[in-house]
Order: sequence, then structure tokens, then C-alpha cells
Amino acid sequence: MIRSIRHFLLISLLISITVASSITAIGNYLLDKQVTQTYLDGQLIKNFSFIEILTQSSKTDDNIRKEIAFYFNKANSLATKNLLFQVWSKEGKLILYSASNSIAPLKDAPIGFSDRKIQNNNWRVYAEVDSLTNAKIVVAELYDIRNKLADDITVSNAYILLVTYPLFGFLVWLIIGLALRSITKVTSEISNRASTYLEPVAAENIPIEIKPLVAELNQLFIRLKLAFERNKRFAADAAHELRTPLAALKTQAQVALKSDTELDRHNALLKVLQGVDRSSHMVAQLLTLSRLGQEEALSDIKPVDLHKLASEILAYLVPVALEKFIEIELAPPPPDATVLGNDITLGILIRNIVDNAIRYTPLSGEVKVQIINENNHIIFRVTDSGAGIPPELRERVFERFFRVLGTTASGSGLGLAIVSQIADLHHAEVVLGAPLTGTGLQFDVIFSKYYSTPPISAG
Repeated sequence: MIRSIRHFLLISLLISITVASSITAIGNYLLDKQVTQTYLDGQLIKNFSFIEILTQSSKTDDNIRKEIAFYFNKANSLATKNLLFQVWSKEGKLILYSASNSIAPLKDAPIGFSDRKIQNNNWRVYAEVDSLTNAKIVVAELYDIRNKLADDITVSNAYILLVTYPLFGFLVWLIIGLALRSITKVTSEISNRASTYLEPVAAENIPIEIKPLVAELNQLFIRLKLAFERNKRFAADAAHELRTPLAALKTQAQVALKSDTELDRHNALLKVLQGVDRSSHMVAQLLTLSRLGQEEALSDIKPVDLHKLASEILAYLVPVALEKFIEIELAPPPPDATVLGNDITLGILIRNIVDNAIRYTPLSGEVKVQIINENNHIIFRVTDSGAGIPPELRERVFERFFRVLGTTASGSGLGLAIVSQIADLHHAEVVLGAPLTGTGLQFDVIFSKYYSTPPISAG
């Protein structure tokens, strides 16, 4: 479990640097050894060339040859134990050699480079025949000096790494701190907020890696803010809308207590029951409205048969229609009446539209429900024989608590607001108009097939 991003990154990066440095050191050691061998082989060739020149320039004078050999040995005095040469005449006679020539003769050394083990020591040998004198020149160098040079380079690199390692750690710590500064800034801003301050976090100058986190956090703040506003609105609406019904209930209860006759008391109690029903309906509508919101996303989306759902809802509303002698009809289903949505909210939409039609249709009227499959749309249509809604008020009826003046039917003014919100959640369009008969109201909810039809799986 990662407790600190800073510590995790610091330890991980230092381990990575250590592993990479170790691999680099091993690689450098092998490469340096190879480069060193090549370089020292070149030095052997240079020594051969120098000795070849000595041999050619002193071929007639033995004293001069020995003197030049002396200067060669002096020039290599620091490496006389590690470097030697021998010059063999074509007759096989040793004619020139280094000062320390206590090892076995090398006249049988192969032409070119070779490795030989002499007196338990490894030597690098280079041999070549002088083209002028036909003398065989052999130059050799002890391998110890070559290995020591590669080892010294590796040790020097290791010392440099050990010295710079703390600097690497400090720089990594500093860079990680700078990289995490934006997270610290966001954390500080959120921790210093008041519990009621739900404005989005500023997303400027934030690295792209944490922008999705800040964006989701801002979305959460927006949802919380809207939820709080809905709760406040519900409390305010409930307080406003229930004040009058409660006062009426209190009045009717007082009338019942003071009634002298059983009939008056009975009538007062009936009004109390009607007021309770009215208040219960209003509370239910307020709760539904508070749970819905355009900012909310639908959940449990699935194909819904509108005709089947409408028949189930109408079965509950038929007794209400019969109380007013209203004829309620559900037209036969079209070939396809399926939309993609949430069946519970769609049921609330159907119930509110049909209930609204029954409430505002006079006695012995009629309400007709149709599902229409038309072009690229599926239309849920409810037509009633009521008074209808004037064209200039058809937009306002979707406002919360708005009711057309002169309306005698009971209601809270919230039903159509709920319908509008559910339609928006399903990307549907609500259209009010007059039926072909010219009397009443035609209420259409138009669903798009592109949103409503479930995607067809491939294959």
C-alpha cells in the first residue's frame, strides 16, 4: 500500500538510478577493457616501429645499436618490468633485446598479435619481420598493466557515482516536490473551504495528469450544490404550499369540534379528509420533483414498451376517471412502441399527463391515449375533451406551481413541471396543441428513435 507518493517516487527513482548506474558501470568496464586493449595494442605496434627503426639505422654498428637500445630502455624505465622486446636475426641469433630479458626466448612467436603464458604470467605479444633486414622483431607487454588500467577507470567511475549519489537524491526530492506542488495547492484549497462553499476548484496551471481528478471533483461539487439547492427548494416549497392547506385543515377541525349537528360535523370531517388527500398528493409531487433534476443522469436504462407501461398506469387511473363518468381509451399499439429509458420515471410521466387530463376534463368527457410510430419518432399522445390551454399560456404551465386562472380542478401545479423534467432526461420534446375536434388539449411527448432504440449488436 502506497502511503506517500513522494517517498514512493523517491525510492523507486533512486533504485532505478542505482540499477541503471550498475549496468552502466559493468558495461563501461567491459567496453573500457576492450578500448584499453585496442589502445595498448596500438602502443605495442608503435614500440615495434620504433625498434624497427633502431634496427635499420644501426645495422652496421653494434655499439650504436646497443646505445640506442639503452635509450629505449631508459625511455620505458617506468615499465621495464612490464614491457620487453627481442630482435632475432634471420640466422636465429638474438641481436637486440630489452634490459630485463630474463624470460624465455620469443623467436618462435607467431607473426601478428598473440597471447602467451610465460613464467605463470600472461603476456600480449606482437611479432613482425623487418622487410629490410629480415630480422624478426618481437614486442611483449604484461597483461597486468592492461587489467590494472581498466580497473583504475572502473574504480574512478565508482567513486564519482558515490560522490554524486547524494546530489541525485537531493535533485530527485526537489523535482518531485515541484511536481507535487499542484496537488498540494489543490489539497490546501479544498481543506480551507467552508462546508457550504461548493464552487468548482480552479483548473488553471494544473498538470494534465491530475486534470481528470480535478474535473471529476468539480463535477461532484456541482452535483452536491444542486442536491443542496433541491433540498432547500423542497423545504421552501413545502413550507409555502402546505401553509394554506394546514390552516384549512385546522379550520375544518375546529368547525367539526364546534358543530352542533351530526351532519355539520360529518361535512367538516369530509373536508378534513379531502384536505389531507390534497396535502398528501402535494407532498408526493414535491418529493418527486425534488428527486428529479435536469442535472441528474438516468439510471437503470433499458428498453421500455410504452404501450404496455401505459396500460398498467391507466389500470390504476380508471377508477378516478369513472368517478367523473369519463370515458378513458387506450388505442391499439403500433408495430414498435419501444423507447430506451427508465421505466419508473416514464411511468411517473404517463401518470401525471393522464391524471392531469382526467382532472381538467369535465363530467362525462373523454380521454384518449395513443402511442404513435411516426418517421424517426415515437409519440406518446394524450387527448382530452376539456377546456384546453390558451396558446399564450402553454409554455408557462410547465413552471412550478403555475395554474391557469379560473381553474376549479384540484392540483398543486407541479405535475407538468415533473413531466417536463422527465422528458428532458429522456431527450424528448413536449408539445401542447389543440386536437382535430378543436376542443380540449392534445399533449404530445416526442421521443427520438435514435435515442430510444437500443443499439443492435454486431453479428
